[in-house]
Amino acid sequence: MLREILYPKVEPLIKQVVAELAKQGVSPNQLTLAGAALSLLTGVVYAKGHLFLGGLLLLLSGAGDLLDGPLARLTGKADSFGAFLDSTIDRYSDFFIFSGLVIYFAGTGDFFWFVVTLGIILGAFAVSYSKARAENFIADCGVGIFGRSERILLLAVGTLVAPLLWLALLVLLIGTHSTAVRRILHTKKTLAQTLKS
Repeated sequence: MLREILYPKVEPLIKQVVAELAKQGVSPNQLTLAGAALSLLTGVVYAKGHLFLGGLLLLLSGAGDLLDGPLARLTGKADSFGAFLDSTIDRYSDFFIFSGLVIYFAGTGDFFWFVVTLGIILGAFAVSYSKARAENFIADCGVGIFGRSERILLLAVGTLVAPLLWLALLVLLIGTHSTAVRRILHTKKTLAQTLKS
């Protein structure tokens, strides 16, 4: 949802950046892997307790995720494997980022937030898996508002503006699982309608 709202507003800038990347010979898959490396660095920085710096790095890694698709289309390298690789690498990136917070909370002894963050990891994986699995049976299962872009932006805001972190984590916990449940129910409803028709 966020990508659909945000992308048209920044599309001219994205096109300029993508054109420059293409001129420098950067491939979409290289950009995807660079984003994963930045996500790993973000996780390490979070684990060490540098939450503000981690938030900045998170926004930078999210920018890479926003650019690899347009770069693939511009360079004529948009293919099924690239889309598959991007989706798979996103799961690794999610784990790197949120595991950094898990380690941070374990180190500070904040057991409640340690468990909350573990719950967010589970919710994030449920959101992506439910969509991927559902679309083996129905055309589209992109319902719900807590896709990856929304999770990244909310966590970035929470770690850049420290007083908002606790609220952001609770919203992420509830939002990811509610999105996964919504996708399950949407799939059930769509399949039932298909059987009736």
